[in-house]
Amino acid sequence: MSPIISVANVSKTYASGFTALKNINLDIRRGEIFALLGPNGAGKTTLISVICGLAVQTAGTVTVDGHDIVKDYRAARSLIGLVPQELHTDAWESPWSTASFSRGLFGKPSNPAHIEKVLKELSLWDKRKSQI
Repeated sequence: MSPIISVANVSKTYASGFTALKNINLDIRRGEIFALLGPNGAGKTTLISVICGLAVQTAGTVTVDGHDIVKDYRAARSLIGLVPQELHTDAWESPWSTASFSRGLFGKPSNPAHIEKVLKELSLWDKRKSQI
């Protein structure tokens, strides 16, 4: 079974010359539970940012379900969901408006039926109009 996420020889060096990642190799298989652990400054956030396409690696490749995160970024990023450690949102937002807005970030059209299905699956349907 091919990995859902594959990181091959990934390095990230910033303009300052600081090397945050050096030749990282990692395969995560579909359904696998994975934790990325390490001390402060180890490169965890940088690696997650590269995998999600928020930062570009200086060497190596990252694929998500076979899609290169740089060359085929739309397909790769459409398969990724990221929950940040700290979520900053408008205090007046609702789960419904947040889900609707998020679809647009990935170039997906409005789909109220899909949003309803997802909110129900997450037991958020009754809170769909509540402020976050």
